[in-house]
Amino acid sequence: MSHSVKEIIFLKPAFVEKIWGNQKLKQQFNFDFPENILIGEAWLISGLEQGMSYVLNGEFQGYSLKQLYQDQPQLFGFPTEKEYPLLTKILDVSDNLSVQIHPDDKYAKKHHLSYGKTECWYVLDCSSGQKVVYGHHAQTKEQLMQWLDENKFDQLLNYLTIAKDQFIYVPSLKIHGLLANTLVFELQQSSDITYRLYDYNRVDKSGDSRDLHLKEAKDIIVCPDQNSSEANGHDDYLVDNQFFKLVKIANQDKQSYHFPEAKWLQVSVLKGQGTIDTTNIKLGDSFILVNGYNSFELQGEMLVMLSYC
Repeated sequence: MSHSVKEIIFLKPAFVEKIWGNQKLKQQFNFDFPENILIGEAWLISGLEQGMSYVLNGEFQGYSLKQLYQDQPQLFGFPTEKEYPLLTKILDVSDNLSVQIHPDDKYAKKHHLSYGKTECWYVLDCSSGQKVVYGHHAQTKEQLMQWLDENKFDQLLNYLTIAKDQFIYVPSLKIHGLLANTLVFELQQSSDITYRLYDYNRVDKSGDSRDLHLKEAKDIIVCPDQNSSEANGHDDYLVDNQFFKLVKIANQDKQSYHFPEAKWLQVSVLKGQGTIDTTNIKLGDSFILVNGYNSFELQGEMLVMLSYC
């Protein structure tokens, strides 16, 4: 099928139930989900089966993003990656997330036939003086093993103080964890591989604790911890590296944007409303601009996150 160069593909997000979830995303972002479930994450743009996005408009309405990417490669500039490579989320964290770590591409490909998971957060809201788990203090593998085996997480974990509108880059192989009362936008490689080190001794509604993955975590934790500047941010780019590009657009009035190197663009509206060219967009919308649609005008006061790879 032919397609318009100026085609906007709106996507329906997936809503992921979590033991630390709540109902606040419904009010904050105009999302629609049942009132009797606890939603912790909105997967805005996802090609993963466990949280798939679906096309809301046009000739491909009803397609999953996975199907669209594989069956209509011209929309994405005939990419070399077999699977849709990016995943965007909003996380509304009402209780501490598990302390966790994600594998890099090499380890994930070997053990899971998957992408690794480098990610990043943009803090939309948080409590005053809020912290996140970010990195560790173990100087050697031996010290790491001892502290993990003895549950000495107070000695092991490093904490970073955060604030609203702060950006945090979380490379693979970095111990991390969001803490209660934090709302973030997250962009990551399209992977759902998480190794939990510590889960605050919680149980789910069936009384079961979630699995830990200490063996895998011990395999990949780097000692001493690495302070990464891999994001390579500049200008409005929060990230510009081999994994993805993330651009923060705080639009006022009418502005023009151009991304000539992008084969396709994915966009989420996190604040406000307005138009992209002649199409209305609003808080909570996520969409893809297909191959060839890399110049556009935004009008209106909006916070927009745009990404591509």
